[in-house]
Amino acid sequence: MDGFTQDGSNGLDGQQSPADFARMLQALEAIFDPRSSNTTRQDASAYLEQVKQHRDAPAYGFQLALDASHPVHLRYYGLTVLEYSIKYGWEDFSEEQANAMRGWVVQLAEGAVQQGPVYVRNKIGQLWAEVAKRSWGAEWMDMDEQLVRLWASSLEHQGLVLYILETLAEDVFNREDPVASLRGNELGKACVSIFTPIAVIQEELPGRDPNLDVRFGDEGWVKRVCDLLDWCLVNNAEHDDNVCHIAVKALNTLRSTMSWLIPKVIVSTDSINHIGRALSVPIIPMQTAAVEALFAIYARQNFGDQDFIDIICPMFAPQIVNLMAQLFQWTSKGLDANDIDEPKYTLSKKLSELLSNLGSFVEAKPSLIPEESDMPAFLRLLYEVLGHPSLVVSIPVLHAWTRLLRTRSIRDSPAVLQLVPALLETCSSRLLRYEALPEDSDNPTFVLLIEDLDTAPERHAFLGNYRRYCVDVVEVIVRKMPLDAMQHILGQATSLFTNLYDGLAPFSPHTFSKNSPSVLRADAQVTVVDAALKGYLKWIAGHGSEPEEDEGNRKTMQDAFEEWCQGVLTIRFEDPEINRKIIQLMVTFATKALSSRPSFALQLLEYILNLPLRDEPSAPPYSEAVKGLEQTCTAEIQRLAIAFPDHFLSVYDELEHKINDIVNNRLIDERQRMGYTSFLFIIVHRATTLDRDVRETRLKQMMDMVKEGWTNPELSASLSSFQSFCEMLGLGDITDFFVSRGFHRVSDWAQQQLDAEGQAKQAEILARFQRLPLRLTKNLLGASTEKLRESSQPYEIACALWSDALPAVLPNLLQLVSHAQAFMNMRNWSHLPGEMQVVMKRVLTDRFWQAGISTESRDDFFARVSGSKSSYEGFASTVRGTVRQIREVCYYILYGFTRFKDHFYGISDLPVPLSQALFENAQALSAHHVSVLLNISTQLIENCPVHLRPQFLPPIVSSLCNELDTKIRTEWDTINRQINQAGDQDNLGDEMKNESILRQLTHAAVMLVSLLLEDVRFDNTSSNHDLSTAEAAAAAKAERMSTFILGTPSVFEPVLVFCRTVLRVRDTRCVTLVSRVLRTAAPHLKEHGPARGYLCCDVLQAAITSLHEPPFVDAQKDLAALIAHIILLDPHQAHAIILSLPGLSTRPDKVDRAFAHIQSVASERQQRGVVLDLLSSVRGVSIHEQGKIVGRGGGVGAERGGPKKPQVQEQYMAVEQGPATIKRGGSPELGGLADMFG
Repeated sequence: MDGFTQDGSNGLDGQQSPADFARMLQALEAIFDPRSSNTTRQDASAYLEQVKQHRDAPAYGFQLALDASHPVHLRYYGLTVLEYSIKYGWEDFSEEQANAMRGWVVQLAEGAVQQGPVYVRNKIGQLWAEVAKRSWGAEWMDMDEQLVRLWASSLEHQGLVLYILETLAEDVFNREDPVASLRGNELGKACVSIFTPIAVIQEELPGRDPNLDVRFGDEGWVKRVCDLLDWCLVNNAEHDDNVCHIAVKALNTLRSTMSWLIPKVIVSTDSINHIGRALSVPIIPMQTAAVEALFAIYARQNFGDQDFIDIICPMFAPQIVNLMAQLFQWTSKGLDANDIDEPKYTLSKKLSELLSNLGSFVEAKPSLIPEESDMPAFLRLLYEVLGHPSLVVSIPVLHAWTRLLRTRSIRDSPAVLQLVPALLETCSSRLLRYEALPEDSDNPTFVLLIEDLDTAPERHAFLGNYRRYCVDVVEVIVRKMPLDAMQHILGQATSLFTNLYDGLAPFSPHTFSKNSPSVLRADAQVTVVDAALKGYLKWIAGHGSEPEEDEGNRKTMQDAFEEWCQGVLTIRFEDPEINRKIIQLMVTFATKALSSRPSFALQLLEYILNLPLRDEPSAPPYSEAVKGLEQTCTAEIQRLAIAFPDHFLSVYDELEHKINDIVNNRLIDERQRMGYTSFLFIIVHRATTLDRDVRETRLKQMMDMVKEGWTNPELSASLSSFQSFCEMLGLGDITDFFVSRGFHRVSDWAQQQLDAEGQAKQAEILARFQRLPLRLTKNLLGASTEKLRESSQPYEIACALWSDALPAVLPNLLQLVSHAQAFMNMRNWSHLPGEMQVVMKRVLTDRFWQAGISTESRDDFFARVSGSKSSYEGFASTVRGTVRQIREVCYYILYGFTRFKDHFYGISDLPVPLSQALFENAQALSAHHVSVLLNISTQLIENCPVHLRPQFLPPIVSSLCNELDTKIRTEWDTINRQINQAGDQDNLGDEMKNESILRQLTHAAVMLVSLLLEDVRFDNTSSNHDLSTAEAAAAAKAERMSTFILGTPSVFEPVLVFCRTVLRVRDTRCVTLVSRVLRTAAPHLKEHGPARGYLCCDVLQAAITSLHEPPFVDAQKDLAALIAHIILLDPHQAHAIILSLPGLSTRPDKVDRAFAHIQSVASERQQRGVVLDLLSSVRGVSIHEQGKIVGRGGGVGAERGGPKKPQVQEQYMAVEQGPATIKRGGSPELGGLADMFG
């Protein structure tokens, strides 16, 4: 920058002349002119970017920005030229040039009144902050004095100073700003110094370095800003837009400081009262800014007792509580869900969040709240907010209630006791499944929910949390007052169940819906009763302070429970969905609350076995629900058998007779028959009063059926080849069938019905599947292991039974898995003619429904699938569904075998055949099916005993990671190619569903890697009580899964290769997580040569490439931290890689300084700040600016950009936030891999 002249003269040595002002103006106008072609805009942009890189660009930009005669967009462009020079050229400035730049910025700020629109003044403020982050407190020592002098100039200058102060506070303390993080300590101390009154510094920070001479005056900026806010409030802020604008800026500036200031500053400047006065001004932007500033204060944690009294307690004073109540009532009054007043609605949300935080402080230190506080009014306000029609407004306060009710002194207070019935009523009513309401519902709560949350997954996650909090409130209340609360809840339930169809049409199978109003009513009430039951059980577990009284109450309540349950069983429910929920609830009562009353369990068992199940084939949804009820009944009688095996044994002969009668005289399928067999198996297996020999004889008879099924020579022959496997299922001639029926000539398979022969073929496939020993094995395996402690006698019996059966089952089971996966591999169909290969590919492609993406509802999708069973599409579904069921039942069986530990994992020749069976054809599976395979693989890895890991895990983990690496890489390549090549008119539905499922698979795979290398869930800790602390720690470390993985190169290397692949996947959540995993693992690789080399070369290159691409903008912080860790691990190799980058190959001095800085600081924030700063100039694009939407409104928020609608607090959302649509094309990348690295 030799040509950078300090006096602001031209200095362009002939390369650019003042006459080019006109050319710049033309270029800017071409960019903004809607009539300009893309080529013209690109040429104009390239020209303007080229000007920024001229060596005298700073002086030139200053001239453009300073001259008020220039058009405003030309002056703004001049400011962007200065910004570019500061951001990318500051470290190359000489001392004189840096002084000149500071002088120019100050000069521009002094003339800011003449600079026109507010966005121009804000850009000047941003330039000031950029210079300050680089030199304030070092070379620039009088900045505070200059700000104070600007402050005294005019109201507009005060607005500019507020913007500068807010920007600095945000960048230094609240944002992940890489430049500020490089000088974090110095800038942090300087900010504290200038914002804090001198008296507070002397009192609170007596050891503060006196050489930190950056402040001017004694009062500090918090006091100045509070005084300005007061001036605005008394000088017509309500009616003068300019004054109101300054008041809002003052509040925003206070908000940016309240999270990090010394609490004493808040007290000494009386900040709370200054901010609170703004709440009473009926200007929504000001009230919103005031609530945000208060929220910043009360989002802080760990106030000392005196600070609690001085800062927290004033908010409970009667006048403040009354003010907040009036404000909330005003924002909520006249709320129309179909015509929302957005600013008022947003204010309601923010006020609710503030009140929730205040409620948390009440819960934390109730004893410090003074008597003069109006706590009853505050609690009534919390209840009032809870009842707001919007669940998003309600949920922060609902969360606060879950905590308040756990604090004895609050829960027992008269104010809360008065509110308990109303709390119970509100939480009960809010347990409705709103997501199941029809899309055209006019329920205000539902309409507001749709407005607040755009996608079904978001709503599902949010409502799950909301219901969890409601259940929590019901639980806590019942635990506190079990008798009264349970009586109220059960009475309410009885009333609803007996009047379920009041105001509704009577039940009819032909109008059945799983989400009918009656089902939703019953479901909500069952959820309330279930929550109350959990509260009762917790009361039982914790009672004992008054043994006699408590025992009497327990017996009274058990009598009431049994009477209530018997009453419910007398009510006839025709709706199978309601029946299903009622039976599940009754079994929960029998096994939990009435576990000491087996007579009721027997009565309930009789009720379930005799339940009339009337099918109606002409009403498919109803018929499907009846089948679901049948499956629930068999599952629930098994729950009863697990809880009451001895009592059921006493009537075993009668039960066996009844089961045989059901099997022989009812139309039940194979699944039901096996369920009843498992029911009897559980009784025999778990009864403690049965003679040992009798038990062994009966169990052996059942297990012999399993062994005989798997050792059947006919089955072995059928599994000897892929072709014989197909023939076994009736699929040997399947392609001939497709040809004969003309599948290749029909476009809409769902509309083409099967003929009688086709339906017979379909039935044959299903019947052949039923003959496999899969379901019997699955059911008896579940019955053998469910809810068993590994130290129990039934578990030992199960191990003995199945250890004998494993050698008989496993050979053919693995063959079955292998063939079922090979069926999906198109290579096995490559011999077919082209048109039939197309048919097979279509047959093997699942239909699926995806929440938030599919255009039809879930119920409509299942109705469509169910309605097409006898069509060509239904036939194709039968083929792929049969093979899918084989795979998934085999997976379940393998998972069940893991419960037997050494008996399964100790089979020495199992790992390699198992790995081959699971992964040999895994690439042929869809992403969804690979997710299912990944789940069983995770269970296989997790449950492996520590001492058998070296034998069992290497082939499993390495093969799994290799397959995941290939699958995920190729699938993402396909998705990215489709996005880049597709046109705007394409139907995005299938593409979005595929991408969504691929994201889920990628995340599940990354979670497995995270668990392998980080999570203690895999640490099968043994008892080391006899060892010293050091020995126990060493033994625990040796048992960790991460120790085994990192110490086994054949396992870790495929894991590392997979992690490198994920770094290039366009999914922020996965990139962030895998970056963290690699940072954790990096220090362990110092002595691991090949892995360290791969990490410091291939992984580093992948991280740098992702860092420079727009899709990874939200993962940049983690990627930069990973790069810093790699630099620390092997500076020499990392140095060579980074020097190969464009723009850095000629700057070894810059790279050396950055590496030295990274090695000299301990803070990860500073280390990643150095990385972001070092790489920011590559390709001339600022990494940390990518993805920002720079607005032209007032305030720092406008520069930061943000979502159109306020976001729900992250803690209430359990799903990743992302775009609702797929972005086409996108911003050009900075360059391909070929030219990123030399």
